[in-house]
Amino acid sequence: MSPRNAGTMSEIRPVESAHWQFDNVRWLIVGVLFCGSLVNYLDRVALSIVVPQIRGEFGLSNSDYALILNAFMAAYALSYGFGGKLADWLGTRASFYVTVGWWSVAACLHSLSRGLVSLAAFRFMLGLGEAGYFPSGIRAISEWFHPRDRSKAVGILLAGMSVGALLGPPVVAALTLKFGWRVMFLLTGALGFSLLLPWSLFYRRPERHPWVTPGEREYLKEAAAVPEGAYERRMMVRDFLRYRAVWTVIAARLILDSSNYFFLFWIPDYLIRQRGFSLAMIGGMLWIPYVASDVGLITGGWTSSYLMRRGFPVGFARKSCMVGFASLLPLVVLVNWSTSPTWIIALLSIVLFGFAGIAVNIQTVATDLAPSHSVGTLYGIAGFSGSVGAVFLQTVIGYLADRGRYGLIFGMVGFLPFVSALIMLTAPIGTLRRPEPAPDLEGT
Repeated sequence: MSPRNAGTMSEIRPVESAHWQFDNVRWLIVGVLFCGSLVNYLDRVALSIVVPQIRGEFGLSNSDYALILNAFMAAYALSYGFGGKLADWLGTRASFYVTVGWWSVAACLHSLSRGLVSLAAFRFMLGLGEAGYFPSGIRAISEWFHPRDRSKAVGILLAGMSVGALLGPPVVAALTLKFGWRVMFLLTGALGFSLLLPWSLFYRRPERHPWVTPGEREYLKEAAAVPEGAYERRMMVRDFLRYRAVWTVIAARLILDSSNYFFLFWIPDYLIRQRGFSLAMIGGMLWIPYVASDVGLITGGWTSSYLMRRGFPVGFARKSCMVGFASLLPLVVLVNWSTSPTWIIALLSIVLFGFAGIAVNIQTVATDLAPSHSVGTLYGIAGFSGSVGAVFLQTVIGYLADRGRYGLIFGMVGFLPFVSALIMLTAPIGTLRRPEPAPDLEGT
């Protein structure tokens, strides 16, 4: 084992005495990560809430809006590509500071937009910062949680995204109606800076944290155990690409994330422009599907953890949840046929509940495959794939939306997540083992 990773696997011991200790420190850290996801998504969805006003002010078409979204998604893909490696290289603590600080500045800069080019540039900057946050969060969970509990922690991390999306409509609508969209971007963008202090207080690596109790230290020692044959050194991208399981995750995320960004970026605009929702209705009703998404994240994470605690293999636990939740997604096609706002919101709630249950299990698979010192890299690879798929689909959606083909759009976003779940059925889920060395045939 390299000196860099020494102590992270088998030597989970205190390095300094503490005046007091706190049971379950790991949940404090997840709490900060939850808040980070919340602000991350609040900053992300702010544009989708006010885009009708901005489009009117700047004269933007659906295709222009798709271009702005793709500027964000292109940066998001790039950031996932190097953000995972950055998290593994800098470490969880430092990468949190870098990514949160960057995206907060970028979010504030939206207030200076003057047209298509400047708004697309600021969205590009936002994407660079926001994508890098999640490999850091997943890495922290891999460090601090036993495999059987990681999906619960990932569910809480991702639930912050849904709460951010939930709070987005009422908060952004209220701030915009009171102050205008430019001041709104300043106020919501500045929220990220408030995360830096609690992260400084609560996060340390498990073996260095002075607050950990003896009971939790034993839990962490068990969680850090390395299976025989697993990688002890930090894995490179080329190491991961040797494995069929990794390519399966790449393919599944390529398809799954494409639908996620439709729900995030296009639904508010669709409801206002196509279904007659007012901005006040968006603020008063669109939070409900995001509550359902939160419930789906927690339910999906807890269900697979429950199955593992009951003795089922990790692969069965993850895959059964993916397929079960995916069966709800085709209901989204009914949204375009419903005439009642109540039914539209109800259907979106069911669909986002199902989507969340798939997402939490697929995203937890990175921690099942990679050791904690390399999980950021694998999560970044998978996230890069998902972002590339999303860039392509946003272009298609923009083209179809300009032609009013929303029935086809909803058909695609309902079908693709189910395909993603079916692809994951073929993945062998478990810690990646080093390839066996070739036999030495010399002299035989």
